[in-house]
Amino acid sequence: DMLDLPKPKANAVTVTAEPSEALKEYVQTLVKRAEKIRSGGVRSNQDNMLKVTSDGRKAALDMRLVNPWGEVCEGGKIQLCAQNVYKIWDQFAEQRGTQLVFCDLSTPRDDGGFNAYACLRELLIERGIPSNEIAFIHDYNTDAEKASLFKEVREGIKRVLVGSTE
Repeated sequence: DMLDLPKPKANAVTVTAEPSEALKEYVQTLVKRAEKIRSGGVRSNQDNMLKVTSDGRKAALDMRLVNPWGEVCEGGKIQLCAQNVYKIWDQFAEQRGTQLVFCDLSTPRDDGGFNAYACLRELLIERGIPSNEIAFIHDYNTDAEKASLFKEVREGIKRVLVGSTE
């Protein structure tokens, strides 16, 4: 506002993912944990409401965040996100339009475990987005690296940039 620069018009779209049976069952375990915590039946160093809500947020994104051996939930949030990102990527292919995707849970890691970023990348590649057009901000550590990345985003070389709000 202070610089009086043009701002893009926001187009918020709400996409609802139906909960899987596994998620519904898991939520019931969270309810039981919360009840046990409230009744004083567990010490705070063993379980607490912060852990319960954190586990709930993870499960809502993808059950594999709380159960790494869990099954892929067709129609889950990551799948729906990939579907929408691909649709926009394809729609703006001629203009080489770019997208920013924000995900604050399950940021990239190299320990071989499940993470939402790697899953999203795989789904985008499966749909046809070239891997070299997808970037994670977490892979760019220095100011110079980030400046180079942002230049590639502006030029439509990198067309999907995934990062956390931080």
